[in-house]
Amino acid sequence: MKRILIAIGLLLPAAGFSQNYPHYTMFMYNKLIYNPAYAGSRDVLSINGSYRNQWSGIDGAPTDISLSVDAPVGSKLKDFNPVAVGLVINKETQGPIATTNIATNYAYRIKMEKSTLSFGLQAGVAVYNAQYGGLNPLDKNDPLLATDIKNAILPNFGTGVYWYNKRFYLSLSCPNILEDYFDKNEKTYSNGQKASEVRGYFLSGGYTLPVSEHFSLLPQVIMRYTADGKYSVPFNTDLNLSAIFYQRLLIGATYRTDGSVEGIVHLQVAKRLNIGYSYDYSVSDLSPYAKGTNELTIGFDFIRDIRDYTDPRFVSNF
Repeated sequence: MKRILIAIGLLLPAAGFSQNYPHYTMFMYNKLIYNPAYAGSRDVLSINGSYRNQWSGIDGAPTDISLSVDAPVGSKLKDFNPVAVGLVINKETQGPIATTNIATNYAYRIKMEKSTLSFGLQAGVAVYNAQYGGLNPLDKNDPLLATDIKNAILPNFGTGVYWYNKRFYLSLSCPNILEDYFDKNEKTYSNGQKASEVRGYFLSGGYTLPVSEHFSLLPQVIMRYTADGKYSVPFNTDLNLSAIFYQRLLIGATYRTDGSVEGIVHLQVAKRLNIGYSYDYSVSDLSPYAKGTNELTIGFDFIRDIRDYTDPRFVSNF
């Protein structure tokens, strides 16, 4: 029971005021979720699936599952196609709350001398559900928990910029510009605020540092910030340093400023297939109750002619 109360206490305030975008440790393999300008950057039809089970051991803790697909508009691998499209489907469950996001992405890419600059637009919808009837609140007469929210439709759109080549990437995006109200009846809290989404901003980047022929270092960072002027989620940053062996195996460690450390292992199984696993360990006040967070990602590239696909996509996935 104590774990349930802790989970609800942690989750409901965040859910009440803001719908945070999925918080993946392996953000480097889920860029389309955060930035529509990433679409087409691998120059093939690419599919990525991810699953995240956060704070194992706490009832009602968040779980995320996502599927993303993107590709340049064109039929030949060797030709550069400036237009690219993508689709992202994500479902997040935390306690009594479940949100399903579906977003379409459009990117226009400009080929520069040694890099590519991409501009992206995103349009989508979230379906929000809150089953408050399953809770056992201290205040039985709390009007905010008296009525469930069923299939609230929250349209949204976003934008982003993505600059990259085989060695580096720099990403800036705002995937949810609108701040929709969760409740169709627009219920208000005691301070007069209404439960709504909060606009989020993401800034990330990485650079591959070759050390030898078969060994490279890859420092990466992602910074997240959401605020609406009245209620804000603290500024949050992931600092990652990974080692790449033979352009196939990545082993990395991440420090997150909210009080956790993460380990990442990622393997390019074949030129078409890659798979990764990460484990988060909390060093915050939550650590006595949570056993950790497990995350899995699988990616597949549809390559028309494997003979034309000579570069390992492990390093050049920017």
